[in-house]
Amino acid sequence: MELVRNSFSGICDEMAESLVRSSHSPNIKERRDCSCCLYTARGEIVVQAEHIPVHLGVMATALPHVLLDFPPEEMAPGDVFIVNDPYHGANHLPDFIVAGPLFAEGRLIGFAASMAHHTDVGGMAPRSMPAGATEIFHEGLRLPPVRLASAGRVDPGLRRVIAANSRLPEERLADLDAQIATIEVAQRRIDELTQRYSADDLLAAAARILDMAEAATRRVVAGLPRGTLRGQALADYGPTTIPIRVALTPREDVLEVDFSGTGDQVVGPFNSCLSATLACVFMAVRITLGEGIPANAGMYRALHITAPDGSILNPRYPTAISAAAQVSYHTFEALLDALAPLYPERVLAGSGGGGVFSLGGTDPRTGRLFAYGEALGGGSGASCVADGESGMIPPIANLHDTPVELLEMSLPMRIERYEIVEDSGGAGRFRGGFGLRRAFRLLTSARCSFQVSMPTRGPAGLDGGEPGAPTRIRIVGPDGTTRRVDRFMDLFAPEGSLIEIETAGGGGYGRPEERDPEALASDLRAGYGRRRVEGEAA
Repeated sequence: MELVRNSFSGICDEMAESLVRSSHSPNIKERRDCSCCLYTARGEIVVQAEHIPVHLGVMATALPHVLLDFPPEEMAPGDVFIVNDPYHGANHLPDFIVAGPLFAEGRLIGFAASMAHHTDVGGMAPRSMPAGATEIFHEGLRLPPVRLASAGRVDPGLRRVIAANSRLPEERLADLDAQIATIEVAQRRIDELTQRYSADDLLAAAARILDMAEAATRRVVAGLPRGTLRGQALADYGPTTIPIRVALTPREDVLEVDFSGTGDQVVGPFNSCLSATLACVFMAVRITLGEGIPANAGMYRALHITAPDGSILNPRYPTAISAAAQVSYHTFEALLDALAPLYPERVLAGSGGGGVFSLGGTDPRTGRLFAYGEALGGGSGASCVADGESGMIPPIANLHDTPVELLEMSLPMRIERYEIVEDSGGAGRFRGGFGLRRAFRLLTSARCSFQVSMPTRGPAGLDGGEPGAPTRIRIVGPDGTTRRVDRFMDLFAPEGSLIEIETAGGGGYGRPEERDPEALASDLRAGYGRRRVEGEAA
């Protein structure tokens, strides 16, 4: 069983590397905004590559929706299915989930799937993450579970539909082909495994992998103190905040996770699909009480999760939903707030980030459309044993950034500053990590979308630690006029504009007066601590 489990893990890793190397968009190739996994024939995740945590939880809900429309017994080798609709188990529209059946000795034994963030899938703004969207129809092409390929032949009509709905059609098709190829990689490796193990062996090993993870999780839950743990976070939606509340209650060997009391859905994209909400629970449980237990559907069987219908964590169709990742930051924060009394050594203070910044237009060098965007990192929260790290994507995302050289080579922009925002971390016994400053000079006019994360308050501290600095975004026009962006906003920026983004620092852990004197002296020599001292003086 262990040999087969590691073979399955190796297949997932190879799928992911194949996807990264074969894709064309920087979003996948450079930022690695993608994930891969293997399922049982019933659609339960067995193993997954260690990539984007929020993706992997979403993928647990997507394939069962595919199987509702396409019975496994009617599938054949070379079939491929695709879905990106959040109301059919996916995340947000740019995330395409591509899945296909795996066969051994002529029998269907499971599925392979990849999930990748495509740079642009249409909608009312470049990169398909418009800040002003009020319905999912504003956000781009929506695909319920559909058959993309039959017996190895990709549907040419569906390819044309996908290409016609993107500002970057050639890049979309190239990335889509790279995802299809990951299924071929998985099937080749399964064929090699069947030279050593029978189909029955592989099926039995997969079932045992899930059963062992389930049993281990149930043992941990059964050993938890009785009672209810409660946590809360405030989701920062521009000038307003929306509460996310959670209650964790162990019932024998099942953990009930209840988000009752969470705020209602908003008229805008700042909503999290239910699949992303489940993903946050899976990750929080895994890094605390489930540490060391494989993250698969066996672990998920020991969790019972409910989120109020019509809330920000389970919105009603056709609510806009592209900012699900920003909501997930706060969902994860609320879960850790609840779990902190049991596992203080595994919990971080609040982590920062700049939300999502997108722009697009026509490249004057080529006359072709372009689209760019990424979630910018910030300072991670401190722990009870160490300062936070600087310039990190928040924990649920685990992304790389796009290299400056690639941005300047492929897009009409110049990066004038890229640096750490010193002193942006919250003070504490251990201080929060520092955010990032990145300044973009536009060499052509562009339509911009800002889905701003934490613009009015910094990430919270823990155990007496102070919050980090909030996100600050400003646009300096070619005439010198300055405009501050402190909420979700779509706008037009003329050629020559400078867009400067300072992302939030991480929260501190413990009271600042408890900081080690040598560390405090080192901070002051480096200029850290200015923000706190100036605040006290004011």
